[in-house]
Amino acid sequence: MTAADRFERAREAEGVAAMLGMLRRRWLIALSVLVVCVLVAVVHQRSAAKLYKATASVAFQNGTLSDSALQVNPGGTSEPQREADTEVLIAHSPEVAQGVRKELHESASVEELLGAVQVEAAPNADILDIVASNGDPKHAAKLANAFAKNYIDFRTTSELESINSVATKLQTQMAALPVGSPERATLETSLQRLSGLRALAGGGANIIGRATVPSEPSGSRLSSTVLLGLIAGLALAFTCVLIVEALDRRIKSLEECEAEYKLSALTSVPQSAFHASHPEMRQEALESYRILRSALDFAAVTRRLDTLLVTSAIAGEGKTTAAIELSRVIALAGRSVTLIELDLRRPTFHQHFDLDPNGGLTTALTESTPVADLLEEPIADLPNLSVLPAGRLPHNPSELLSSAGMVQIISELAHRGDILIIDAPPLNPVADTQVLLNNPAIHATLVVARVNHVKRDQVRRATGILARHQIEPVGLVVTGVSDQGLYGYGAYDGYGSVAGEAGVEELAVDLGSRPSKRQLPR
Repeated sequence: MTAADRFERAREAEGVAAMLGMLRRRWLIALSVLVVCVLVAVVHQRSAAKLYKATASVAFQNGTLSDSALQVNPGGTSEPQREADTEVLIAHSPEVAQGVRKELHESASVEELLGAVQVEAAPNADILDIVASNGDPKHAAKLANAFAKNYIDFRTTSELESINSVATKLQTQMAALPVGSPERATLETSLQRLSGLRALAGGGANIIGRATVPSEPSGSRLSSTVLLGLIAGLALAFTCVLIVEALDRRIKSLEECEAEYKLSALTSVPQSAFHASHPEMRQEALESYRILRSALDFAAVTRRLDTLLVTSAIAGEGKTTAAIELSRVIALAGRSVTLIELDLRRPTFHQHFDLDPNGGLTTALTESTPVADLLEEPIADLPNLSVLPAGRLPHNPSELLSSAGMVQIISELAHRGDILIIDAPPLNPVADTQVLLNNPAIHATLVVARVNHVKRDQVRRATGILARHQIEPVGLVVTGVSDQGLYGYGAYDGYGSVAGEAGVEELAVDLGSRPSKRQLPR
């Protein structure tokens, strides 16, 4: 197999996976459309007027009696299909329907009778099937038999007229010839044959199967109706899913986040992590941030990451949670971490930690209080984790963040420990983070993106903002991903059997130091 073939197969597999992903996300819409289509089909089948179909079969012969009597073949080459089509038109002609109307004393018009009857020619035989449909099974049989009889009568009448017309022409030709001439004798012989065939007129068509009274109405059975409803429902459901997906501008997968931001995802955080309350669930949720810690350690080999700004395109993507949990796992590794809240419009650290919301960064900026005096250690088991909340809400947050004092505070906190993590506002709604991206003391940016929440145009706007500043993002933290397929560490019999003694100690710290309050992602 060539590389091109492998690439093509990979693209096909990705296309199938994308379609299955759409159906998985929109399964409720697809199921609703499918059920509605099946119900509509069943209701229509049950409520539709019941029709009974009866079929009469007639065998016919090609050619005319006058041609047979004169032993001529006026058509030259035989065309069975054309002759069969001609017989179909004759059997379904207004003249035949008029004869049926008179015979049955029908009140229906000729057009209505023709609409109730279908005539079909057998594919490999000179046979016509006359199918009559009616709400009364007995009347359907009478109608089919009447059409068959009147079709034969019409043929008989036509053949007699043809014989009489030929006979008249022969008699005219004989009158012009002398008695005893050979030509006259030939015409007399042909005339005698025509006279003998009058008794056989109509014998070229015979009813070989009379219509019987049908016992069941025609149309599809319930099983067939359900099957057709399923087929139509699947097609309509898939169409609706495609339309909804096309109208939904939200990013739906980790791969889409990477493609839109043009950044690599350093870790993915499951949706269940936002609501984790049980110790085991919180322990598994921290694994995503341990992966992030390892990725940042690897990136720190080639660039400075001692001051890391955490942001997102819009609110509600989990940037605050990511900043807090990353700070925790770095502190669990024995490093000195400082976590600062620079979201001066919607501060939430006091909801995650037991902190005083009135003291913090704004106090240091406006009252010249030493920043070291405002740092708190909210987790007793992690003394190497220091937190600086936002403090009281200012009326000019952008101006405070762009002040020289802000540069000095960030520089001081960056030199205080191993790493400074900054919880910044979202990029799109306000200019605060754009001001921070111009701060020379900040060395890297970590972007948080939540699937099924942020939209493509919002990501593109955020990407444009990041591109206008010199601080290059280190990568993505993708939150809100599906819990399906994630590797569950809870499957081990004991965490210590994997992590060893140090892992047991770290687990004990994690379980004993979780924040007292939780909230939905910001």
